[in-house]
Amino acid sequence: MRTIILATGNEGKVREVRQILANLDVDVRSMREAGIHVEVVENGRTFEENAIIKAKAAAAFTDEIVLADDSGLEIDCLDGEPGIYSARYAGRETPYSVKNQMILDRLTGVPDEKRTARFCCSMAAVLPDGRILISYGVMEGRIAYEAAGNGGFGYDPIFFVPECGCTSAELTAEQKNRLSHRAKALAGMKEKLEEEFRKPESERRGKAKRILIVSDTHRRNNNLVKVLGSIGRIDLLIHLGDAEGSEDYIEAVAGCPVEILAGNSDFFTGLDREKMIQIGKYKVFLTHGQNYNVSFSSSDLQEEARSRGADIVMFGHTHRPMIESDGCLTVLNPGSLSYPRQEGRRPSYILMDIDENGAAHYAIHYLQAF
Repeated sequence: MRTIILATGNEGKVREVRQILANLDVDVRSMREAGIHVEVVENGRTFEENAIIKAKAAAAFTDEIVLADDSGLEIDCLDGEPGIYSARYAGRETPYSVKNQMILDRLTGVPDEKRTARFCCSMAAVLPDGRILISYGVMEGRIAYEAAGNGGFGYDPIFFVPECGCTSAELTAEQKNRLSHRAKALAGMKEKLEEEFRKPESERRGKAKRILIVSDTHRRNNNLVKVLGSIGRIDLLIHLGDAEGSEDYIEAVAGCPVEILAGNSDFFTGLDREKMIQIGKYKVFLTHGQNYNVSFSSSDLQEEARSRGADIVMFGHTHRPMIESDGCLTVLNPGSLSYPRQEGRRPSYILMDIDENGAAHYAIHYLQAF
């Protein structure tokens, strides 16, 4: 039996997902049951973007499949409100009984034909190898004149379903699992997961990768050659700047694809100063870092990385290695291979290993001191 982690704290959603996926031979667990505790900033502009954000945030803590949805109520006469802000409408801690009454009050005097609305759901599954599956579901209806029903949750008591002649909160479990926006999105996701599960194991697992991360070689490439000779095969070399014109040589000796940035000492170069790349399931922000005051703190750099939706940010410049993570963003600095400034003055680099399940592992390595 495969495990699926549902990235939500909403027990109502957990129950619905378990019911709909009951015959898929999966063990559906909430984040709490999986021991995952992460605060997610839902700063996407669409339901789909927010679903992906939530799924990726939880996926950083597990090698299991992570499923997340973002759903909400769109009311036509309110220009689509509350939309992606449905859970945060009038404040996240405000009871839905209060939110529902606020909406009913706003629609006072609005006739049936203008009370059209829909529940929308986007669902995202992050697979162990980093691939993302997406599905959608919509439930059309209108806003009732008063709340009714004790079933469901959220805006269900004020959402009238014409084909059933009752609100979503009055639907039976069987009706809801057939008609609801989440049920439809889950049905689509179930098909995608069944197709995925039918694939041979060799197709479902990603290929393990090894990535060498260096910075600040300053044309002293003998240490880089020493590292390349000692670590064996790598799939990617990332150089975070201050190669000082030796990028052609580095590309020649690497024996693999290379990403090289311009640093503050690279005065005459056509290299990118910053770059976003994708490594497996991780969105990675590359920069030398001098423009983010990294000599004093990485806080400005972290803020920029988060604004770009990065999972990992890599920088150089300070010549001091570091690996830090808050569970949502990992910050890496490989130090310098030529002029280390940290205690002991040991040339350093980072090896990033992506295992067969798509999870990243990092380690700082050192050469002998000068």
